[in-house]
Amino acid sequence: MLKEKLSEEELKVLRRSFEIIGNIAILEIPDEIIERKDLIVQAILKRHKNVKTILRKVGEVGGIYRVASYEMIYGEETETIAKEHGCRFLVDPTKVYFSSRLSTERERVARLVKEGERVLVMFAGVGPFAIVIAKLSKPKEVIGVELNKVAVEYFRKNVKLNKLENVIVIEGDVADVVPRLEGEFDRILMPAPYSAESFVHLLRGKVKRGGFVHYYTFESENCEEQLTKKVEEIFLKNGIVAKAFFMRKCGSFAPYVNRYVVDLQYLGEA
Repeated sequence: MLKEKLSEEELKVLRRSFEIIGNIAILEIPDEIIERKDLIVQAILKRHKNVKTILRKVGEVGGIYRVASYEMIYGEETETIAKEHGCRFLVDPTKVYFSSRLSTERERVARLVKEGERVLVMFAGVGPFAIVIAKLSKPKEVIGVELNKVAVEYFRKNVKLNKLENVIVIEGDVADVVPRLEGEFDRILMPAPYSAESFVHLLRGKVKRGGFVHYYTFESENCEEQLTKKVEEIFLKNGIVAKAFFMRKCGSFAPYVNRYVVDLQYLGEA
């Protein structure tokens, strides 16, 4: 749509992919072609009729709340409802972390959950993993722990929005909350690739023997083959014997650096 309107040099730096969350489009426009943003906006609006707001990403996800920086280049409203797998999520991507690109991964994990499981989601955000699991499977309960107060507010609203009664929302730092949680879990998710390694020690005594951990991390493509062994060693250093049995790429972060998930079975304490 833009090949007749941008020069060859401009097309070379144009970012071809972008994310849509509800009716909000999120894209990157390099500084070299920022003066062409109106043409880019019009192309997106012509192709995606449902888009009401367009945000330009100007800073990477960072900080303890894992929120990126944006500037609004079209529209006014930054709150929207994202839909996936029969679930609805009220979210404002300028205030909380949410990625529609993890939709397939959320469904994958949910389909693994067996009836009656007790599940813990660390770094739960606005509740996408917890809610998709509760909707698509039949867990006994799903507990989600989140530090960001705004994300917690959205999480609670989303539980009501999806009419769920077996999802428990806890506001707080996982380092403080997890040690106080009673009993063991059949499955624990750690969807914080920036910092999951720092919290592995919290899993000691919290996962049933034979239970499962879904561990997310960033890694270079060049080290992909060694990743499962590396993660097993991280767990062992934290006094946990766990066997990795599955790994997949579930998104990119930077050139040659991807987000990966490693599924492990918890075999006990070292």
